[in-house]
Amino acid sequence: MKKIIQLAWRNIWRNWRRTILASLAVSFGMVSIIFSYSYLEGVTASIYKSLIETELGHVKIVSREFLRLERIMPKEHLIYNFKNLEADISSLPGISAMTERIKFHLILSSEDENEPCLGVGINPEQETHFFDLRQHLIQGSYFQESAAEMLIGDGLAQKLGVGLGDELLAVTTDINYSTYALTFTVAGIFKTGFTFMDKNFFYIPIEKAQELLDCQGAAHEILLLLEDAEKATEISSEILTFLKENALEDTLTAVPWQDNFFMTYMPFAEIVFSGILLIIMLIAALVILNTMLMAVLERTHEIGIIKSMGMRNGGVVALILVEATFIGLLGVFIGGSVGSGLSLLAQNTGLDFTRMMEKMEFEFAFFSPVIYPKFTFGILLGAVVFGLVTTLVAAFYPARKASRMEPVEALRASLK
Repeated sequence: MKKIIQLAWRNIWRNWRRTILASLAVSFGMVSIIFSYSYLEGVTASIYKSLIETELGHVKIVSREFLRLERIMPKEHLIYNFKNLEADISSLPGISAMTERIKFHLILSSEDENEPCLGVGINPEQETHFFDLRQHLIQGSYFQESAAEMLIGDGLAQKLGVGLGDELLAVTTDINYSTYALTFTVAGIFKTGFTFMDKNFFYIPIEKAQELLDCQGAAHEILLLLEDAEKATEISSEILTFLKENALEDTLTAVPWQDNFFMTYMPFAEIVFSGILLIIMLIAALVILNTMLMAVLERTHEIGIIKSMGMRNGGVVALILVEATFIGLLGVFIGGSVGSGLSLLAQNTGLDFTRMMEKMEFEFAFFSPVIYPKFTFGILLGAVVFGLVTTLVAAFYPARKASRMEPVEALRASLK
């Protein structure tokens, strides 16, 4: 075996162009898989992060009826005296932040334009632990002392033709189905990159939302952030026990982020991502297979010579597989280094698809246009195994076929 290894090492450098070409094919497969896998992991992590920050928290306390009808945002199903409830559950271990929100449909009016949109009443101070709008402001400032201020999405501001300091009239019906209106001043304009939010959302202090809906001291939902997201089910169970002890279980419930209806769509998204990765792996495998097939078959004359010198079929297969291993290791080293480097670079800088998504009018609310690939050692290890195994499998068939040729037949074939 030692002689076969020595002979294989000499052989791969006798025709270094062929060796480099085959190694580059393996490297291409490695780079494609590492970067694609890291990117898709980043997309998945971005969607989860966006959902938790903007909609779910790690645990959501909400009226059972509001949860059932959440898609249409019913105004009347509220949590009353939510501050007392927050005070009671704040002692539970593992809770790092807590906030409350009111969400409702309404019409915003400027001098010449009217636009249906979505209002969100927030606690400005506590909200920064969840979806921090300060990081997305492109004009103006965060909420100041005045309660009659709003932060409005860039796309919605453009549709209404308003800018900083302009006044807008918010018109809606309250929980008693009476029409109510308040005037707000545009204090800031945000651009999250989520096209749906930027074109339809605005934020106001929760006190003003309560005034609009005539529901003082109430909120639609209480969101919790946990120190460990995986303990969401455990914490929600403890909250449900508390609600039951206080005869609130018939009206209120606590939902861990994993059980929210938004998450029912994530398995389908992950299936799609897996399909994309499988296609990329198949393409990479075909590139490696084709290159290795040509690299072996063009050596028919050489194989005929070594067989005529007495090397048996098993020796020929072993020789070619050892050569393929050397080529695979070289390709894995190059591809692993380049793929890991690109992934780590993109992980720090992000990949910005904002302009492309704006042209596509892409309105999936929780898909960030800036994706940070998520590279892990496990991805690198998986790509290494794939590269080496694919190289050996690709080399085995032509090696076996060539080894079964008679020396005379092999020499004659190479002369044709």
